[in-house]
Amino acid sequence: MVKKLWLLSLLACTTWSTLAVAEMRLTVTADKKASVLGEPLIVEVKAEDARVPLSSISLDKLKQDFNVYGISSNVQTKSKKGRSVSSETMTLTLYPLRAGKLLLPALSYMGKTSQPLVVSVLESGKQTPRVIIKTALDAAHPQVRQAATLSLELYDDGSMQWTSPREVVATGAHQRRLAESQREEVLDGTRYTIHRYAWALMPLREGDMTVAFPLLDAFKFGTRLRYAVAPLLIKAAPVPAYLPVHVPIGKPLLTVEPLPREIALDRPVNWTFTVQGSGISVEGVSKLLSNIRGNESLRFYPPMISAAENERPTTAIQTLLVTLPFVPLRTGTLQLPEINLPYYDPASARVESAFIQGAVVEVFSPLWQTVKKFALGLMLLTGVIGLGYWSIKQLRRALKRRKSLLSIGGAVSADELQRALLNFDNEAGWTQCLTLQQWLQRMLEVYSVDGRLDDIVQKLSSAQYGADETDTCILELARDAARLLKRLSFKKSGSMASMLAMQIKGEAQNGRSN
Repeated sequence: MVKKLWLLSLLACTTWSTLAVAEMRLTVTADKKASVLGEPLIVEVKAEDARVPLSSISLDKLKQDFNVYGISSNVQTKSKKGRSVSSETMTLTLYPLRAGKLLLPALSYMGKTSQPLVVSVLESGKQTPRVIIKTALDAAHPQVRQAATLSLELYDDGSMQWTSPREVVATGAHQRRLAESQREEVLDGTRYTIHRYAWALMPLREGDMTVAFPLLDAFKFGTRLRYAVAPLLIKAAPVPAYLPVHVPIGKPLLTVEPLPREIALDRPVNWTFTVQGSGISVEGVSKLLSNIRGNESLRFYPPMISAAENERPTTAIQTLLVTLPFVPLRTGTLQLPEINLPYYDPASARVESAFIQGAVVEVFSPLWQTVKKFALGLMLLTGVIGLGYWSIKQLRRALKRRKSLLSIGGAVSADELQRALLNFDNEAGWTQCLTLQQWLQRMLEVYSVDGRLDDIVQKLSSAQYGADETDTCILELARDAARLLKRLSFKKSGSMASMLAMQIKGEAQNGRSN
């Protein structure tokens, strides 16, 4: 009896479930039959009299041609024929991954299968411009540990705002983000704005690897657009097994900053140069420079290496600033050692070397330089003092000569004129002259004297003895003597030396008489 009741209950439940499934309906609709690449497609999945949430539906088939960006659900409950019936609507926001005719596959739910839908996806539309996506690697077959530039370029009409993409996915490779850039270009008669994103990609193993790009987000008038990028296949070539890890692949470029021609003894000097290349690193360059050794003339210290400041590279080429401190230990001419950086050349499959020729510098002693500068300064000071003293003496002499000329020109008697002539230029020892003839003789030794001065002296001598002594005659002689003496000039040979000797002699005699 119990067994019969159990069978009847099972039959009733099965019959009720069958009727419930028969009443449940599943529909899938899209908001449009034609879309544009990048625009969202809204798909609604609706189930009436649902017993299981629609989130249990597998969407794996959709992900082959669409990116499932958003999923939302709405459940409504109403009474139908005396029982409670639930209806659920699941809204899917899909972005097409490619252009063309795409199939929305049939979805299965509680034994029900929806009808497949076909959506036509165009490359451009009235509101959404055409977007061209280009990917490239600047090395067709990069070597292992050789950094190459992976670029992603997006072409649009300039009306779109792009979100910087996330990191790419490249298993077995090291990546480093590079600077973004933007430019304008005309392609097939159409002007495009090109947004460039780049990564430095370094394969860490040989063989094939796939670079997967993230979905790209852009906004146009507040509407989110999404674009898929086709993956890029890379084939990495091997390097010799004997090659050390810190040896770069490809030739680096070395640029040295010139050193001063003279450097001080026992004072540190920085030898600075830059290293540019792909696949270089601070640790690697430091190991390559560790073989630099000092000697009895130079002492080297460990190099200081850092990345160039304010650098925003757009390629895989890196720039490292290297500072190599050293101290000279002796004076004289010193030859700095060559800087050799080994690298592996993929073209020749050999290890080559890039080098910097050692500079030649002169080392001086700061103490000796100080002594020489002090001596030179002392000589200059002595010269300045001597020049100042001589200038003052010459000024005094010029003033006295002017005063003497005024006395000569203003003499009114023979005695007064004689005294004035004997006192002329008395700085040179004219005061030792007792007669006018002696005075005239000394004048002829030093100066180029006009012959008329001899006539004046003879007339003055005659006037002193009463011959032709008139006031008019004395005044004329005084004026003529003043004019002639005012135009005196030294003789060309030995005149200055004679003048100085006579001046010194006169000063000495004056000192003895005093």
